[in-house]
Amino acid sequence: MTFAQKLAAVFLGTIAIAGSASAGLIVCQGGRYCEQLRQECIASGQHLPAYCEALWRDCVLDACPQR
Repeated sequence: MTFAQKLAAVFLGTIAIAGSASAGLIVCQGGRYCEQLRQECIASGQHLPAYCEALWRDCVLDACPQR
């Protein structure tokens, strides 16, 4: 792996981490972080991951209304 490839990998990894961290900062109407809500849903084991993703998406839409 060349130096440029390593640098690109680090850069892309940093962007991915920053993107996932910023997604967790969205707060839904109930005052809970959307990512925390999704993680709790998955950890409970009571719902399919697709349901938890939909719950997260609804939380984001509540926090960031579309026009």
